[in-house]
Amino acid sequence: MIDGMKIFATIGILLGASGWVMGAAEHPFFRPGAEFPEWSRMTPGQLLADTQAALEETQQQARELGEVTPERADFENTFVAYSCVGDNLRHLQGMVSHLLNVAPAPELMQAQRGMMMLIMQFGAQNAADNRVSQVVMEAAAAPWAQTLAPLQQRYVQMVLQQLRESGVGLAPEQLGRKAALEQELRMLEQQFVQNVQQSEAQWELIITDPAELAGMPEPWMRQAQHAAEQRGLSTPGKPAWLICRATAPAAVMSLCEVEETRRKCWQGVTCAGTAHGVDNEPLLRRALELRHELARLHGFANYADMQAATRMAGSAENARAFIEKQLAKYKPQFDREVAAYLDGLSRLTGQPVSSIAPWNVKYYDRLLAGGDEFNIATVMPYFQRDKVLGGLLRLWEDMLGLRFEERSAVCLQPGQGCPAGAVEVWHPDVRVFEVKDAATGGHLGAFYLDLYQRGGKRPGSWCMPLQFACPGRDEQNLATLVTDIPPTQAPHLLHHRYVYTLFHEFGHLMHLILARQPLPGMHAQKVEPDFMEMPSKLQELWSWEPEALRTFATHFSTGEPMPAALADQLQACNQATTARNRMQVLRLALLDLEMNMNYPGQFRDRPLDEAAAELLAPWQLPYSATVPCELRATTHTMSPMYAGSFYTYLWSEELAATAFTRFKAAGILNPAVGAAYRRTILEPGSSRPAAELLQDFMQATAAPGNPASGAE
Repeated sequence: MIDGMKIFATIGILLGASGWVMGAAEHPFFRPGAEFPEWSRMTPGQLLADTQAALEETQQQARELGEVTPERADFENTFVAYSCVGDNLRHLQGMVSHLLNVAPAPELMQAQRGMMMLIMQFGAQNAADNRVSQVVMEAAAAPWAQTLAPLQQRYVQMVLQQLRESGVGLAPEQLGRKAALEQELRMLEQQFVQNVQQSEAQWELIITDPAELAGMPEPWMRQAQHAAEQRGLSTPGKPAWLICRATAPAAVMSLCEVEETRRKCWQGVTCAGTAHGVDNEPLLRRALELRHELARLHGFANYADMQAATRMAGSAENARAFIEKQLAKYKPQFDREVAAYLDGLSRLTGQPVSSIAPWNVKYYDRLLAGGDEFNIATVMPYFQRDKVLGGLLRLWEDMLGLRFEERSAVCLQPGQGCPAGAVEVWHPDVRVFEVKDAATGGHLGAFYLDLYQRGGKRPGSWCMPLQFACPGRDEQNLATLVTDIPPTQAPHLLHHRYVYTLFHEFGHLMHLILARQPLPGMHAQKVEPDFMEMPSKLQELWSWEPEALRTFATHFSTGEPMPAALADQLQACNQATTARNRMQVLRLALLDLEMNMNYPGQFRDRPLDEAAAELLAPWQLPYSATVPCELRATTHTMSPMYAGSFYTYLWSEELAATAFTRFKAAGILNPAVGAAYRRTILEPGSSRPAAELLQDFMQATAAPGNPASGAE
C-alpha cells in the first residue's frame, strides 16, 4: 500500500526547497515554451508540479475517451484519442530520464522518486476503471472499423497491442500487481545503472614507474600523464600516469609488455557492477524473478516470449533458433581459431599452452597477428575529432539530401534569460544542430550533441528521442546523441571505436529525425524492436570503408589522407571478423535469452558465474582464471527494450548486411541509393511492417536482372 502522506510530505519538502509555486501556467517538463526545451526551468520542484498537471490532463483525456458512445465512435475519437492519452506524462518521464543520464543531481533523483510515487498512486486509483479499454475494444469490433484504410488498420492493431501491454482483461488486483512489478523493475534498472557508473568511475590505477608501462605508445603516455596532472597526481619532479575509464585500459591490455599491469587493468575493466561497495547480482536476480511473474501475469510462459511477441522474431523459440544457427555457423571456425591460437602461444612461449589468463588475450592477439603494424598509435593521427565529426555530417548530408546547421548554444542557470537566437543546453559542451532538407530548405528537426565524458554523466553512448512531431501540432522531431569520448588535449585524436560509435549512433539519430509519423504514435521508436538497430548497424559500416574514409580521415598535422594501405587494413580488420569476436556477442545474446526463458528452473538456485560458465563453455576460450559474468555490467540487458532480447543487435545486423549489398552494388557514396534509403527505411517510421520496409528498399535500389534478396 502506498503511503499518501509520505508522498505529499516529500512533495512539500521539494516544492519548498525549490521555491516553486503550484498552479503555474507553464510546464517546462512537457510543454516547451518555445521551439526547444528550457532546461534551466526543469527544477526538482517543477518536476513534481508538472507531474501533477500531467496526471490531471491524462485523467481528463481518459474521462473524455471513456464517454464516447458506440453511436459517436469514429477513428479519431477512439483509436487516435487512445494513443494520445498520457502524451505529456510520457514526455515528462522522457525528459527526466534524459537529465538523470547527462546531468544527474541528488535533488532531481529524489524528485523522480516522488514523481514515480505519484504515478503509482494514480495507477492504483484508476486500475478498476476499464471504460477506456471498453470503448476502444468495442470500436475495434464495430463494422466500420473493418472497412478502414490499410494504414488505419495497422494503427488499430498497434492500439490493440498497447491495450494488451497495459493489461486489458486483467482483474483489478492483477493490474495493481502489474503496476507494482513494473515500478520495482524501473527502480532496479536505475540502481543497476548507477552501480555500473559508480564502479567504473571509481576504479583507477596510478602508475609512478614508467617501466610498468613498457610498450605503451607516446600519445597514450601523454594522455595518461595529463589525466594524472589534472588530478594533482603528477608533477614535473614526480611524474605519474593515471589509468581509468578516460585513458583506455583496453589499450594497456593490448600494448603493455608488463603482465601485472595488464592483470590490474583487466580486473578494473571487469569489476563494473561488482566493486566499490556495489553488487549487481542481487538486482539482476530480483529483476529476473519480477520479469517472470510479469510475463505469467500477461499469459506468457516466460519473459523472453513476452518480449519476442512484438518483434520480428515472434517467439523466444524462434530467437533461440536464430542464435543457435549463428552458433553452429561459427563453431567450426571458432574451434579452429582456438586451436591455432593455443598452438601459436605454445610456439611463442616455448612451452605447451592449453589455457590462457584472460588479461593476456588482447596482448597475445596482437603479437600473434604480427606485431605493432596496425595499432592505436598508427591509426589515431588520422581521426582528429573535429575532422571526423565534420566529415560524418558532410557524408550524410550528401547521402541523404540534408543540410545540418549549427545553432548558437548557451547553458543557463535557473532564472537566467536565453539570448535571442540561442538554444539552451544542459551543459556548456553540448552543441545543437538543425536538420533541413537540402533541396527545399524545409525544416525536418533538430538534435543535441553531447560528446564528452564528465563527472556524473552516465557512461556509454546512446541516441534518445526528446520529442516527435505530431500531425496537426506545431512541433519538431527532436533527439539527442550522447557519447563518452574522453575530453583529451589537442590535437584531440580519436580511437577508431569512437569513430565507429559516432556513425552507429548517427544511424539512430537519422531514423528519429527523418521519420514522418502520419498518425500520433507511428514514429520511429514504434518499429519492431529487432528492426530498431538496423539503421545504426547499417550506417556504422561507413566508418570502415576506404571510400568513405577518404572523405574525412586526414593526418592531423600534415593534412595528408590516410594511406590506402592503412585504410585497406582497417577495412580488412572489420571484414575478417573472427569467430572468436562473433562468439562474444553470441554468448551474451544466448545467456540473456536463456536467463529470461528458464530462470526459475535452471538459474534461480545457482551462483551466477557458475551457471553462466557452464552454459557458455562450448563457445568460450579456455581461461586459466574465472571470468565474471558480464551480465552484471551490461546495462542493456536490464532495460525494458533489450532485456530478454539482446539478440536484437544480431538480428538487425543481418538485416543491415542485406541492405548494405545495395549500396555496395551502386557505390557506397551514391546519393540515389541514399535517397532511396531515406525514403523507404527512415521516413516511414512504423507506418508499415519492418519486413516490408526492407523489401521496399531492396527493390527500389535493385539493378535490372538482380532481384532483391531476402534476409534471415
